[in-house]
Amino acid sequence: MADAEPVLEVRDLYKHFPLTQGILFKKRVGAVRAVDGVSFDLFPGETLGIVGESGCGKSTVAKLLVNLERPTSGEIR
Repeated sequence: MADAEPVLEVRDLYKHFPLTQGILFKKRVGAVRAVDGVSFDLFPGETLGIVGESGCGKSTVAKLLVNLERPTSGEIR
């Protein structure tokens, strides 16, 4: 298995949601940093578990992996 190719590669994954102010003319006033610099490889036969406190970005990572959300930056292969 040492020569196996990963079935999933995630490099420097970031997802930031913009915070805006105003109704008619929205002005960006900041961002919520939901996912910040996640990297991992998943190889054949391995199981991945993502654990953490409520609100730490677990669901956002899952949504990014299945393409329900677009990353701010980073790469998923």
